[in-house]
Amino acid sequence: MNPLQSSLDTAEAAVAELKKRGAQDALVRHRSARGVQCQVRDGRMEKLQESVTAELTVHVYADGRYAAHTTNDLRKAELASFLADAVKLTKMLDPDPARSLPAKELVLQKPAELGIFDSAYGKIDTDARKRLAQAAEAAGKSDKRVVSATADFSDEHGTTALVGSNGTYGAQRDTWYSLSAEVTVAEGDKRPEDWWVSTSRSIKGLGDAEAVGKQAMQRAIDRVGAAKLKSAETTLVIENRSAGRLLSYWLQALFGANLQQKRSFLEGMIGKQVGPARLFQLDDNPALPGGLGSRSFDREGLVARTLPIVDAGGVLRNYYIDWYNAQRLKTTPTTGSWSNLVLHPGSESLDKLLAAVDRGILITSFIGGNSNSLTGDFSLGIQGRVIDKGKLGAPVAEMNLSGNHKTFWNKLAAVGDDPYLYSSLRVPSLRFDGAAVSGA
Repeated sequence: MNPLQSSLDTAEAAVAELKKRGAQDALVRHRSARGVQCQVRDGRMEKLQESVTAELTVHVYADGRYAAHTTNDLRKAELASFLADAVKLTKMLDPDPARSLPAKELVLQKPAELGIFDSAYGKIDTDARKRLAQAAEAAGKSDKRVVSATADFSDEHGTTALVGSNGTYGAQRDTWYSLSAEVTVAEGDKRPEDWWVSTSRSIKGLGDAEAVGKQAMQRAIDRVGAAKLKSAETTLVIENRSAGRLLSYWLQALFGANLQQKRSFLEGMIGKQVGPARLFQLDDNPALPGGLGSRSFDREGLVARTLPIVDAGGVLRNYYIDWYNAQRLKTTPTTGSWSNLVLHPGSESLDKLLAAVDRGILITSFIGGNSNSLTGDFSLGIQGRVIDKGKLGAPVAEMNLSGNHKTFWNKLAAVGDDPYLYSSLRVPSLRFDGAAVSGA
């Protein structure tokens, strides 16, 4: 049977059974997937593992009460028992009048074609996986300073179906591939290390395996001699690989749960400026062809639509509000999570961003840290390189970037032309002026 139809049939039957057992409404998600991981470390195959999973998550609405239940056991008798118990357990909870399924006119009924399934997936065999991992690992240890190199090739093919008693009905197949390398080099008693990764919906999109290993190796070598600088207010260029992580902390203040619980520094900011015009423009684009976050529906079954977050004037236009929190906030739902979050790129390369800096720091990665969605305060450990008259200098470590999101993003001075393609956060390299860093 067609895997899409099989998944839909499983979910549809579960909805019918839940209603038979006493649920007034139900939403069921069925996910099946096959994944393979191949890992090579220091010239030896360390792991070759295949996993096959199947999971059913049921959202039960019974007598004004709600609960979600998940099982991996889809055998007929066990599944029937699980569904019966799910309704019984849900009815034991306290009522929640805000819980309901989304309105029928808002939910998925026909998935879009998004280019997230690679028809070549079945042609990738064990030997091909090994060759890719081995090529990345060999390239990652091609310098005598390397003491350890690890490469990992992983892939997955899955099918997801979502069926609800409110008319939600749809399924999609998806694939992803990831090739990564991590390299450690010698520096006396220290062991600087770094990594690189390529991720794509298609095997062709991964690019050259040796390039992944060499990139990880060069970044590790560039960490040799890292030291603190004095605390200062300085110019920062945040590389695209790390800029998305910083933005993800700002995004937390947009979520409906934080807004409803008064834990958002962006509460009441719709229609107000939150960043510099023409530089801080954000859109959520679930229809991006081949995007790692592309989707036709979100977890509640709401149809995925392009959502402007911050317009070209730097003005906040939308929050991420799921159906449930929309009922509690008495507002219109958008969606409960981002898909492909795109910060509009500029026209300058990373080299040009660096060339404009007399003295500053290129941040290549963040380490640890925290961010408060209520106050906007954040503090993150940083690693990177000194920028001296537009050129990269000595490596930097053991320093912190701290600030407040409400003011920090207004320090954005330039945006690169290099959106990071290996994440659902498509953020280019960014330059900030007058940022506070602490060190020696």
